[in-house]
Amino acid sequence: EDANGQFEMNWEYDNALITADRHAFFKYMVKAIAEKHGLRATFMPKPFIDLTGNGCHMHVSLWRDGANAFDDASGDLGMAAIAYHFIGGVIREAPAICALTNPSVNSYKRINAPRTISGATWAPNTVTYTGNNRT
Repeated sequence: EDANGQFEMNWEYDNALITADRHAFFKYMVKAIAEKHGLRATFMPKPFIDLTGNGCHMHVSLWRDGANAFDDASGDLGMAAIAYHFIGGVIREAPAICALTNPSVNSYKRINAPRTISGATWAPNTVTYTGNNRT
């Protein structure tokens, strides 16, 4: 997205297990194709100190009876109360969630990473909620 050799891969949402399988297969596939062509693909979170690191962000929703439970046209910002409770839970549990979302030492190097030439870190530097704060 921001640094050399990075791109964003998107696939349609599904349940958590199918999405996790797609993620694992995608990484395997990219590495295998790169190796076939004499290249090396890495998903290392922060390979270069002066460039923006790689990321893996998720869009999360909760579905009940075939409808997005977070959606409520009459709610603040079009969101249902359960969406705000979900956000609150993520904020409260953010330190523990880091054990899953930062599986390596280099993942932790992304947290509070210094700004890069582009001015963006695309990595968490605070535990906050906002409409469009990418850090």
